[in-house]
Amino acid sequence: MKYLMLIPLVLVTSCASHPPKPVFLNLSPPPAVAPPDAVRYPEVVRAYHLGRYVDPDHPGEMHEQHTVYRVEAQSTWNLHPDPASSGSPSAVCAPTNAAYSPVPVNDAVAAEVNRQRQITQTMLAEADRLTGALQQLGQAVSQTRSIAKENQQLRQQLNTALKRLDSLQAEIRTLQAEPAPTNAPPDLE
Repeated sequence: MKYLMLIPLVLVTSCASHPPKPVFLNLSPPPAVAPPDAVRYPEVVRAYHLGRYVDPDHPGEMHEQHTVYRVEAQSTWNLHPDPASSGSPSAVCAPTNAAYSPVPVNDAVAAEVNRQRQITQTMLAEADRLTGALQQLGQAVSQTRSIAKENQQLRQQLNTALKRLDSLQAEIRTLQAEPAPTNAPPDLE
């Protein structure tokens, strides 16, 4: 009876000791033309090399050997999580715009930020000074324009006065050239 219990054990070990040898058939299609993308899987295009053959639809036509490209799978979204992400929603929805990211803090960055602040303050002070100078220049230009108008008016008044003076002098000369009338009685000789 003891021997009967050993028979199944021997059969089981004998089956396990001789594993079946796998049969490898090289029936796999050729590799895809384009590599897969991280966000989307691209369409799978396979290239098949065909030799000469007679067209089954048209027995009077023979095709020479050539390569046929076939789209075997359309592009799809990659729904597998990225191994680099920790799986937290904040890592998936991280802002991509640098304006929304916190500023990295180290000594070089802090020094550059301080230098930029000083430059900005200097620029603002220079802009204020320039604005003041432009306002003064604008006031000087308006004063110059008003002075130019006054000078024009004075020139016109001077020209009018000179013409009047010339006419008065001409009148005086004509009066001096005429003999002066006398009130003496005429000579009776």
